[in-house]
Parts: sequence; structure tokens; C-alpha cells
Amino acid sequence: MKKEKFLRTKYIRELERFVNRIVDFFKNEHTKEEIEKHIDKIFAPLENIQKVHLKNEYLKELEKFVQKYANTHLSENSADEIRTNALKEANLLRKLKRTKSYQKQKHKKYDL
Repeated sequence: MKKEKFLRTKYIRELERFVNRIVDFFKNEHTKEEIEKHIDKIFAPLENIQKVHLKNEYLKELEKFVQKYANTHLSENSADEIRTNALKEANLLRKLKRTKSYQKQKHKKYDL
């Protein structure tokens, strides 16, 4: 049980690191070759980690994001298109992660 939890936590952390590194990388303009090289570099740790079944909606979307951008070398989009799409999707992921924290004050009394 503890090993499964450890593997799950490790996998989730690495997925989130991937997204954070992409967002940090895209703060500046880069060529498509630089993007592919950087993504290959940051995807390497994920290749060594055992995949775990994820049930949460946010985690599933996180995994889809990583799979999509790990395969950027297959896309025919320009570097600017890749950048804008990645930043937009990362922002949507962060909003999805925070959805539970947003709750109207009048409804909080019913959650007790």
C-alpha cells in the first residue's frame, strides 16, 4: 500500500514538474528546434518512472497535456503556435486544479 502511494505521488509530482518547466521555458521566444530539445530533456525523467492509473479529472488532463507536448516533434505547428497553445492549456490546467478551492461563502456552512 505504501509503495503504491509512493509511486503515485512520485508520478504526479513529475507530471506537474513537466508542466511547470514548459511554462517557465515559454516565457521567452524560442525556435522549434530549441523547444524540441528542451522537451526531450524534461521528458527524460518521466520515461524512467512507472506509470500509475489516475482517477482525478485534473490528473487525467495533466497526463494528456504531458503526452501531447512530449510529441511536439510530430506536430507541424510553428514555434509560436506551440508556445501559445501550451501556455493556454497550462493555464486551463491550473484553473481545473483550483476549482475546489473556489466556493461561495454562503455554501461553505453546508460542507461541515
